Amino acid sequence: MSRALGTLVLALALVACGNRNASGDWRSTAVITRTDRNGRPIGSAPRTPPPTTPPTTPVEPEPTPVEPPPPTAPATGWWTEYESAPAITTFDGRASYYADSLAGNPTASGEPYDPTARTAASRTLPFGTVLRVTREDTNTSVIVLVNDRGPFGDRSRVLDLSRAAAEALDMIRAGVVDVRVEVLAQPQAE
Repeated sequence: MSRALGTLVLALALVACGNRNASGDWRSTAVITRTDRNGRPIGSAPRTPPPTTPPTTPVEPEPTPVEPPPPTAPATGWWTEYESAPAITTFDGRASYYADSLAGNPTASGEPYDPTARTAASRTLPFGTVLRVTREDTNTSVIVLVNDRGPFGDRSRVLDLSRAAAEALDMIRAGVVDVRVEVLAQPQAE
């Protein structure tokens, strides 16, 4: 057993020599932490150097909020150039409007039906014809562009209007109203 004890003392001396730090101090720089069966430290934690704080960058001041521009008038639509146009021809009849379920379906001109556009369907007028449609009982009017064919069935109906055009005439509740139709412009023949 004395031989084993001598070997152990020699091994510890060699370990001590190998752990000599740069300053020439013979003390060990190793930190021994005792742990339990689960690997958790027992007793005080090893000393750690204080955390270094990264260099701070100068903080720029918050920009001054810019006042938003005043609200602008709603954009005028294509129809404004026709508001004072004289009628080429006029006819009377009844107008109905498209069902909302047709939104996105192709019209006879190939354009998808847009309920928010001011459009109309006519059995005979060429695509691109601009009309002023006036409701007879209230004298309200809307300018529309023909881009579809119809209405079919009741021959007294001369136009099918988009939902936007029908709302402008306040005819949603009535469904079908008497109208005066003025042709304001027709496409050039090719």
